[in-house]
Amino acid sequence: MKMIIALLWMVLPVVSQTSNDFRQRYQSPKVGTYVVRPNIIMSVKFADEPLWNDYACEAVIKPEATRSSKEVSTETFASDLALEIIDEVVPIAQRGKLTNELSVNGGCSGMAIRIYEQVVINRVTKCAAAGGGTSQAFIKWKAVWCEDKKR
Repeated sequence: MKMIIALLWMVLPVVSQTSNDFRQRYQSPKVGTYVVRPNIIMSVKFADEPLWNDYACEAVIKPEATRSSKEVSTETFASDLALEIIDEVVPIAQRGKLTNELSVNGGCSGMAIRIYEQVVINRVTKCAAAGGGTSQAFIKWKAVWCEDKKR
């Protein structure tokens, strides 16, 4: 039993980050929202299970003007910047092996999904004719369960 607990404690910091980790790195105008770059925010859901309490389970990175995480933004930010922020939030070394990739394009919008052993990363993009760039990026940590709290 002690060995299992020790292994879990070694894995936890690698799998996800806590709200305190994000607060130390980014300005937080309100709980669960972080300013990752000027005019770009990251909304994070945290688990409240005893083992994973306060570990990030989902994150959405988007232009600040987009109010809802379910609303698709008409604004974009540079795709290179989106990748830079994703690398900062979930470094490549913490993702595990890339197990699958999927790209879907329809009209002038697209979606790029990368599935790793530890996380799933999804970017919603627009073509150059529509201004180009990334409108939203989603990160889902596989090991940390998010409860869908419907009210």
